[in-house]
Amino acid sequence: MFEPKFTYTDKIVNYIAKIASAKEVISNAKIIPLYAAKLKQDALIRSSHYSTSIEGNPLNLDEVKTLINNNQEPTTKAEQEVLNYFNVLKHLNRYSDKTITKNTILSIHGELTKDLLSNPEYEGKFRETRVFIGNLHTQKINYMPLDAYKVPGLVDELLYWLNNSTDEMYPVIIAGILHYELVRIHPFVDGNGRTSRLMATLILSVHKFNIDNYFTLDEYYNQDRQAYIDALNSADKNHDLTNWLEYFCGGVLYSIDKVKSEVLKLAEITSKYNTTIKLTPNEISVLTLLEEKEYIQNKDIQKILNISPQASYKIIRKLKNKELIESIGKGRNTEYILK
Repeated sequence: MFEPKFTYTDKIVNYIAKIASAKEVISNAKIIPLYAAKLKQDALIRSSHYSTSIEGNPLNLDEVKTLINNNQEPTTKAEQEVLNYFNVLKHLNRYSDKTITKNTILSIHGELTKDLLSNPEYEGKFRETRVFIGNLHTQKINYMPLDAYKVPGLVDELLYWLNNSTDEMYPVIIAGILHYELVRIHPFVDGNGRTSRLMATLILSVHKFNIDNYFTLDEYYNQDRQAYIDALNSADKNHDLTNWLEYFCGGVLYSIDKVKSEVLKLAEITSKYNTTIKLTPNEISVLTLLEEKEYIQNKDIQKILNISPQASYKIIRKLKNKELIESIGKGRNTEYILK
């Protein structure tokens, strides 16, 4: 039976304490609902970009934002891959109130790889052939996963542990173990990394640790892909997950601290305004920008929101009518400040 091997080092314990503290701050922060919606959407978009970028997707973050925010139909495999990830992540709560089974993993993989694999038969299906991880150009093999016939049994053992032996375990540790073990088993011909990262996210959601979907781990992994790979590989020789879990917990702390800073900033903005004021996401973005700068101009709003001058002026007019901002100067040199 599967039984993870690791040690609760001082580093892991310290990370967990800081994660718990940051989570408490975020959970108790009061922000306008539309701010929360924007935080969630931004997290979904960033995660969809960074998780697919790790696997070599060529789209940059701005292209992913445009693709998703404009509800564009995919015209390339790269766009399809990003949209698949976004759609699975956006509706991940469909699985969070249920026992995680093989069908859960297969369904998520099927949605992730929809219209992407050369053989559609492999979408949402365990591999039946041997695979390797390496560089096709240099023909260097970095890792050779176990034989395909062992995959169903290994997944069964992992899920038995997950559903029966984790009651006293901190959710972040559970997520980290599941992430590593799925990568090690490598159940699919393709999409293993994306599936593993989404399953880790699902575990946090199941344990009510996703903090309203505000944060994403994928950005941390993508910052230094080699460090991510090295951390995963650290457990391959002796199956000791300690180094990997130190890295994983460090990533959660990094990500949750970023969210905490953003939430505290938005909570401060919220406290300044009457919470009955209805604000659109674009208006929120403008107010947030003004919290960071002393003043902005129309061209600044156009740039951050990727909109026309006319659309920008419309937002400015609404914020002025709500008595949230005021203007200084005239014509093209007009500047806007918080009122």
